[in-house]
Amino acid sequence: MLIDPGLNGPARVCLLALLGVMSLSACGDRSGSPGEESTGESASGAATAESERGRQTAFRVREDFEAELNSGAGWAGDVNVAASVVADRPFRLRFEVESTDEASASRQYRLEVRRNGGEWAPLPAENFPQPEKLHELDLAGLADDSSDPLWRFEHGGAESMSLHTEAGEAHLRLETGDEPMLALGRYEVPWRPREFAVELRLSEEESARAGLIFDYRGIEDHSRIEVVAPDTVRVVRVEGGRSVVVAEHQADIDAGRWMELKTIIDGRELVVEFDDEALVFSETLETDDPAPKLGLHLPERSAADIRAIAIEGQPHTPRTSIIASETFDHGAPTQDVLSVSEQPFSGGAGVSFSERTPPWHADGGHGEWEFPIVIRRFSDHAALNEAGDRFDYRLVGSDGRELAAEATASVSLEVPDGHLGGTFVETPMRIGPWQADNGDLYFLMEPAETWNALMAVRSSDGGDSWREVDGENRPKTGDLEGFGSLLVDDRIHMLHQTSDEVVYHVFNTADHPEAPNSWAIRDELVAAPPEPPTQVADIAVRSDGSVVAVYGGPDKIRLRVRSPGGQWGEERVIDADTDPVLSGPTIVRGGSDVIHLAYTADDGSAWYRRILPDGELSERVQVAANLGTASEDIGSILPLLYLPQSESVSVIYRTRDGRLHERRVEADGTWSDPLVISERVVAQNTVDADQVGADAVVNGDTVHVLFIEDRTGRLFHASRSDGAWGDGDLLVDGENVQWVRGAVLEMAGNGRVYGFVYDAGSDGGSGMNRYGQLTLETP
Repeated sequence: MLIDPGLNGPARVCLLALLGVMSLSACGDRSGSPGEESTGESASGAATAESERGRQTAFRVREDFEAELNSGAGWAGDVNVAASVVADRPFRLRFEVESTDEASASRQYRLEVRRNGGEWAPLPAENFPQPEKLHELDLAGLADDSSDPLWRFEHGGAESMSLHTEAGEAHLRLETGDEPMLALGRYEVPWRPREFAVELRLSEEESARAGLIFDYRGIEDHSRIEVVAPDTVRVVRVEGGRSVVVAEHQADIDAGRWMELKTIIDGRELVVEFDDEALVFSETLETDDPAPKLGLHLPERSAADIRAIAIEGQPHTPRTSIIASETFDHGAPTQDVLSVSEQPFSGGAGVSFSERTPPWHADGGHGEWEFPIVIRRFSDHAALNEAGDRFDYRLVGSDGRELAAEATASVSLEVPDGHLGGTFVETPMRIGPWQADNGDLYFLMEPAETWNALMAVRSSDGGDSWREVDGENRPKTGDLEGFGSLLVDDRIHMLHQTSDEVVYHVFNTADHPEAPNSWAIRDELVAAPPEPPTQVADIAVRSDGSVVAVYGGPDKIRLRVRSPGGQWGEERVIDADTDPVLSGPTIVRGGSDVIHLAYTADDGSAWYRRILPDGELSERVQVAANLGTASEDIGSILPLLYLPQSESVSVIYRTRDGRLHERRVEADGTWSDPLVISERVVAQNTVDADQVGADAVVNGDTVHVLFIEDRTGRLFHASRSDGAWGDGDLLVDGENVQWVRGAVLEMAGNGRVYGFVYDAGSDGGSGMNRYGQLTLETP
């Protein structure tokens, strides 16, 4: 157990009692689990249950996800006819249910699903493409006399809270008199809360304190985390009206400064994070099923400010799920659209990001419900849905039994050519697509944002279809935050930096003579530097097989070389005696095994060095002085390019005005003047990438650049051989492109192409990776 060793015996007992009896009721109504079937039901009982459930008389699949809830258009097929849907493209499924009696008792429905005739299982509510479960409380909901006040005051009253604005941002002022304030948040979320977080600021008074309640069963029976000036964060248990400190930790607490306090329930562990993880501690729960309740506590004659309050759940990425609608709210009323039943219409609702319909009073009539649904290509555990898979959906009542149905609601899955799905690696350098001599393509990515695993996916049909290769032996290291790779002969070399370490992997392509399409090296430790502000990594391989690795540190980039025999040499810190914080490294091998290195500094400068074959570093050269200086600008340099015909290196970077520029350095060290690649402003830091939204390759002596236009998400292509750059040609429109990486490939029947994979707008989620290609001239 991770209980503070300084706690005395009674305090330990109180903590165990606190964490062992958390009530399920704090998490809301959990009745009617659809996967539970009762046993031993009598015939009359079965008839009664069927009567209470009703009968499904119709279904229809709507392919237009953005259609109005009660629109008569946008259908994929006729009523009670199976339809085709596209992987990672949301659709909607509408049901008509007819009452089988005159009863007006309230009833609710859920959905179950089966794939390819398998077992039925509850259909969860998990969002797409970003599977976030986040509810932020509206701080303005203060009035006790409102129809739906935000707070229920168990101690004190609404006069304890007031709304203020500071620098254009609203915050709550909490202030008490002779009695304390205890306010419970009033909220409804359709998922199980996992995290509570507040941003708070203590007053200047001595020993100021404020608390976040994470478990509440009554005024004399609750638990909270308290922040106490000047130096304490503690767990407090209130039982029988008596407060006991059951855990206490030291932290720097500055009055007048905003600090975040977060509690996380992770399985049987309670984790407390404070002030951007300056303090993190945990306690072991004695229950497998805790159910916290959020509230605020302030002692008498005290004051504090609250700027943000958030409730989060644990997201997942299943094969298929109910998602949030973009056009209607949960519970929005339906109309009689399917019109199969001859009974009078008696209501129904749209269901948005919820596993359960709102209550319905049948009143002897019929109703309609519409569910937004998605079927994914890749899901948690790297599960893959294939083209032609059949998904059946059925309604079940609150007793977990299915409704009798005129026809089973079914869809078959289509996977468009070029669709990968899955999740883009965060902060990538080169990640493919790499090409074996037999034409097979390989790309490196994750299956889902909620299941971080490194996959090598392969296409043997020119990029049309993609599947994971050797998934049983994939690396164990997840957390793909900084990543670089390189294809050399029949092996893809990879460098991967996480928050804790840097590791090296190798994957054999189809060309490998002994172990094709398999992982050869996994999770080989390179280094364990202190955590950098942003994880960054790149890799190069010399002709003798030695591997050059560059990666991030807390304030400088670092270099390490792996010998041809497999031993990693001594770590070196680049520019250790300089002031600026360095990051954003990119390397490429040039002629004579010289490794070219470029990197950024937080003062807006960009730098270049050469790593010679004997390990010596050349003098650094300043490439630019007008890059952005914010933390998200560290990745302002694109992957370096070596032009073999002219033996020059192309350095492409984004300046603080958002434009891309190129400079070239010749073999003799001569630098060209900067050239503007396009006047269009290029995206930076899409989905917290800290990188420029662009990619570059070289074909002969022609440099090609793909870049994402800022604000529009459109993808453009520009090229330059000897002349100037053009403004760029539109390549992908109508999609919010957020990542792009590619390579020069040889395609049967198409010749040389710039093959690329782009994220069409996942917002850091999954399901939007797609392959495209651009025909190039053969040099």
